[in-house]
Amino acid sequence: MYSSSKYPFFVVVILLITSGCTDNPYRDEDAADKSPASYGVLVHPMTNNHSAAPGFDTDFILTVYNIGSETASYDINILNKDEGIASVSLEGDVSNITVPANVTLPLIVNVNLTPSATGILKTEIEFKSEPNKDNITTSQAVTLEVNSDVTFDRRSQIGDLVYVHYAGILAKDSKLFDSSMEYVWDTYPYYNYGVSDANRHTDTLPANNIGCFEQSTKDGVILSYVDSRFSAYEGGLRVGMEIYEFEGQKINTYDEFYDAINATLANQTVNVSVVNETAGFDNYTVNMTDLGAFYQEFYLYYYESWMDGKGFMGINAEEKTALNSDLCSGSRQMIVGFDNKMVGMYEGQTLAVRIPAKDAYGETGYSTLVGEDLLFLIEMVETINKVVIQEPEDNETEDPEDNTTQEPEDNVTVDYNMTVTEVIDGDTFYLGNGDKVRMLGINTPESGRPYAQEATDFLTNMILGKEVTLVNDSKNGDSDTYGRLLSHVYVNDTFVNYEIIKAGYAFWYPYTSGTDFDTEYEEAQTFASNNTVGLWTESSYNLTIDYIEYDPEGDEADGEYLVLTNHENYNVSMVGWFLQDEAAQTAYEFNFTISNNSSIRIYTGDGTDNSTTLYWGWHQGIWNNSGDFAIIQDENGYMVDSYRYS
Repeated sequence: MYSSSKYPFFVVVILLITSGCTDNPYRDEDAADKSPASYGVLVHPMTNNHSAAPGFDTDFILTVYNIGSETASYDINILNKDEGIASVSLEGDVSNITVPANVTLPLIVNVNLTPSATGILKTEIEFKSEPNKDNITTSQAVTLEVNSDVTFDRRSQIGDLVYVHYAGILAKDSKLFDSSMEYVWDTYPYYNYGVSDANRHTDTLPANNIGCFEQSTKDGVILSYVDSRFSAYEGGLRVGMEIYEFEGQKINTYDEFYDAINATLANQTVNVSVVNETAGFDNYTVNMTDLGAFYQEFYLYYYESWMDGKGFMGINAEEKTALNSDLCSGSRQMIVGFDNKMVGMYEGQTLAVRIPAKDAYGETGYSTLVGEDLLFLIEMVETINKVVIQEPEDNETEDPEDNTTQEPEDNVTVDYNMTVTEVIDGDTFYLGNGDKVRMLGINTPESGRPYAQEATDFLTNMILGKEVTLVNDSKNGDSDTYGRLLSHVYVNDTFVNYEIIKAGYAFWYPYTSGTDFDTEYEEAQTFASNNTVGLWTESSYNLTIDYIEYDPEGDEADGEYLVLTNHENYNVSMVGWFLQDEAAQTAYEFNFTISNNSSIRIYTGDGTDNSTTLYWGWHQGIWNNSGDFAIIQDENGYMVDSYRYS
């Protein structure tokens, strides 16, 4: 583990200016004998010379001391930053701070590094006062340093035991009331809040079961990750919060929560209710961002056109039952905001958190800190994960003639073994440690569609209660934006993803990036198709998909269409039939009769149906320009026709 220097060098300049102007319009005629006004500002970093691995971030706490005799407002400007610094952001995105006379107020500054950052990086921040009544301006600039030549180690998870160093100050005046950072205790200029050396700690603080909740009387999910770059964080949501309602809908389960999110649109404002410490509710407002834009920037391989315009907020969540199981044998021991901040930190990382009084020591009570908002600077020293990751034993090589199973290839990393505790659907399940797994390279029908239950039952019989081996993919990330592990799955020597495709209960889903097992998956799908099993069971109806206009001029939704032809000599009722694309996230359900020996167009967007034209009613493009797969199933779920383009 990298340990940053605890004794940085920085220069502080105090600007103190006095005025004795006689033409001051604000002059108190009865105060001629009073001292003239004074002005000045002192900006002080609680700690400096932090460490942050390339692509990661760190927080600084700056204290802004108005040493003048008048209230002053200071404009905050980022004067410069080194090339390896991606961004410098101020708490609450403020650009100005107002400080009463002879008062010190704290401010959290986040410094985020680029993935290519190297060396010691610096940024300079200026605090410049607005002209006062004497038309005098004061300013001070402070330089923050970040060492990027480090590698972060383990990341803390809910339920872990961690060891941290910390320093706590009052938000109202920056007074120090507790610290295990010796450097802060010895040099911090704003001592003390009735404290003594008893508050001077030298050992790291142990915190057990971070992020865990006591059993609540409320249902809901727990936020296990909140990305500071996106709208959930901007709206005030934080790790460890318990979501109770979303847009007025009561949330009981993980799936209910994500279904509610998936029903939102970009730029939509949503209301989120969170259970507070007194079993009441706090309400937050979040402005949803664009899911498609997120995937295009960060997960291009997974991007699909249907994502455009959908709502996104930058969070992961877990069901409370998962968090109160093996990972959480007890409740958290720390102040809620402090406790939540420790979840998701890397060893060697330093972050800060502002804790409202209601979450700190309460609004009323007997502590000297009751009613006080707090700020903590937290340095993660060590993380002890409760879930032990074990490398599986090497599997024996199968006979190449035997196509019933497939072994992991040499270039693929075996992640870990874990028992399956719940199967959600045909391609998603939970592990005993609470992790949710989405199987790579396959897509099974969504709930309510033909063969959805058969796929779920097939997977249940294969893996429920059994130990599975998860295999990472070299061409794709280890997890998606919902926090689900993306894996190829084995039970002993049986390749589960391969088997469910071969049985006809899943389609092969060839990502844009491909996967390490595309050859095997295509082979399994060819077998299912040739043997007309499961989803490939042939319908008796002679209808064909003849053409898909996937890249029209103008609006995608309005211009996209599929041509379907009825080759029968009679009218065919299509009530209960389904049309879907390869992603299978949305499907069109027919309530229509197609005339004999005729063709119809099915447009993606909105419109009025007639005898030759149907409208899907989707607000954005469905058919991917890079290639896609269309399938029509009859009322029994049998394959009427399929169409692939690339």
